[in-house]
Amino acid sequence: MKNIVNYLLVPVLMLLLLSNFTHAQVATVNLTSIKQSIDGFGASTAFHGQISQTEANAAFGNGTSNQLGLSILRVRIDPSSGSWSAEKLNAQKAKALGATILATPWTPPASMKTNNNTVGGELLPASYAAYAAHLKAFCDNLGNVDVISLQNEPNIKVSYESCTWSATQLLNFCKNNASSIGKPVMMPETYNFDISYSDPTLNDATAASQVAYIGLHLYGATMKSYTNALNKGKKLWMTEYYLNPDDIGTCLTIGKQILDCMYNNMSAYVWWYLRLGGCNIITSSGSILKKGYTIGQFSKFIRPGSYRVDATYQPQTGVYIVGFTGAQTVVVAVNQNTSSKSQTFTFQNGTMANVSKYTTSSSKNIASDGNVAVTGNSFTATLDAQSITTFVGKSSTSIDVNNARSIPFANGINFNSLPAGDLSLELYTLNGQRFTIKKVFTRQCGPVTWQQELNDIAPGTYILQMNADNKTYGIIKWNKLAK
Repeated sequence: MKNIVNYLLVPVLMLLLLSNFTHAQVATVNLTSIKQSIDGFGASTAFHGQISQTEANAAFGNGTSNQLGLSILRVRIDPSSGSWSAEKLNAQKAKALGATILATPWTPPASMKTNNNTVGGELLPASYAAYAAHLKAFCDNLGNVDVISLQNEPNIKVSYESCTWSATQLLNFCKNNASSIGKPVMMPETYNFDISYSDPTLNDATAASQVAYIGLHLYGATMKSYTNALNKGKKLWMTEYYLNPDDIGTCLTIGKQILDCMYNNMSAYVWWYLRLGGCNIITSSGSILKKGYTIGQFSKFIRPGSYRVDATYQPQTGVYIVGFTGAQTVVVAVNQNTSSKSQTFTFQNGTMANVSKYTTSSSKNIASDGNVAVTGNSFTATLDAQSITTFVGKSSTSIDVNNARSIPFANGINFNSLPAGDLSLELYTLNGQRFTIKKVFTRQCGPVTWQQELNDIAPGTYILQMNADNKTYGIIKWNKLAK
């Protein structure tokens, strides 16, 4: 009997030890392990009509605790060119507050479709050029569109404004007509993140060159990282999702979904209705719902031009982490547990004195919970039960996202004040893709000049990281000029 008891106790003790280990795991944030760039967080005014300045300020302003700091507005392209004025005014209000404008059509004009109807049907092949001209006319009319989508949810049949496309039709349009729109193009915005609608376009070099963004919706979708799109240098935007309830449980689902989108290399997260319907995040009076504050835990602090960095995804049961660097360092933690949790965070390759803490929970709405001291690059904080918590600080390795160094091609890159020893240069595109260029050599004295190593790099904007003796010594945003 004693041996049987011992036999049973061993696995129980092992499980307890493993449980304690998981509970005690430190969340490590590597400030120089750069992932994708962040374009922002937003919402849509599709079918809203004109929003008020009060609503615009609540959504896209970021000067007070009652403003969400959204940085993307998704507008609808009405099939009738005579009905563009409301979204034009909405775009002007959002743009004045610093937002990026994404324009999406739900259908081409009926006259361009197989069923001569704005519901269902397909775009006539003979109308491809006319449809591209229609999208261009919308962009010209608004004057401030940053990204143009080709179609909302081409893979679903519904009873409202819509149009069905096949993957081959999208490929042909991108290959032959997308360039005439004159704006960066997004596709396919499938309702369930169905990559079979975008893979053919991405796998055709000519068609892929005409697409800058891959849009996706998460209805009924499985979260994943879209490797093919990332390898082709495309940015991933989650452009539509909604849930109607506004309780803390729903907000935790939203917070976890945003975190997972960032963790899977998406550069933007755009909610569905801004103000209309039960899924809205603000009201007509400019007040903010709990869902809005949940999104605000990200949008107010993770500003466009930031970069996600490597961080421990799940340091303990029910706690999830994502980290960012940029003008400031930001760490967001989602605690799904019904009890509070103590969590230790450690920063690698950067130092800071303290972080400010902000919390949304059942009783808090982006509440300022004061400063937390950082000692030896670590700090421990309590995460409220069922909460989304954001920590904000200024790291010594923050990237200057506003001021890129523009250097003539012939001059190469100079890093001064580096210690002697082994040096290496790593280069990333703005969507976080690492270049193969990496050279290690021993430096004796004087500045380091990188010129020959950059000869084959195309003109554009990059992130350059200099490492010395296994430490990051400098990160800059660099514009390589043409010859």
